Amino acid sequence: MDRSKVSAAPPYLPHSATAPATPSITQLHSRLQTYWRALGVSDPDQAAALAEQALRRASELPETPELDPAARTILAAGELLDDWLAQALKLPRPSPELAAARAALLSGAAPDWPAALFAPPGMAEAALETLRSAVAEPTPVASPGLMPAQRIELFSLF
Repeated sequence: MDRSKVSAAPPYLPHSATAPATPSITQLHSRLQTYWRALGVSDPDQAAALAEQALRRASELPETPELDPAARTILAAGELLDDWLAQALKLPRPSPELAAARAALLSGAAPDWPAALFAPPGMAEAALETLRSAVAEPTPVASPGLMPAQRIELFSLF
């Protein structure tokens, strides 16, 4: 993954005061396509299909007045990606394992993940196996343990 694309100013977010109060569907679609390209989707048709799915999902989300439409669509795109990861890797949602899988995917561990996303069932095993091997082991859940009480001895050097 070319990190220079990600470290540049994100063109999929609204432009401060110059952005209209409510972007049009065409503007949101364009921003989503740019967002998917920044995440590694190089095929314009795949980016357009993912943008369409994210727009549909954004329209189904409950109203959140604190989020502008562009942020809602980016949130929907993240949910779409998480759904695919959870289904493909058979992970519970939400879970630390899913977060680790998302981090591995976005780090570039499986550069052909867009092809795996659009592949028929059973045809994406190589990309999924690459992704599985790159997933870091999440921190185990804290377990309460018994710690014997110890007396604290205060001392002074003077």
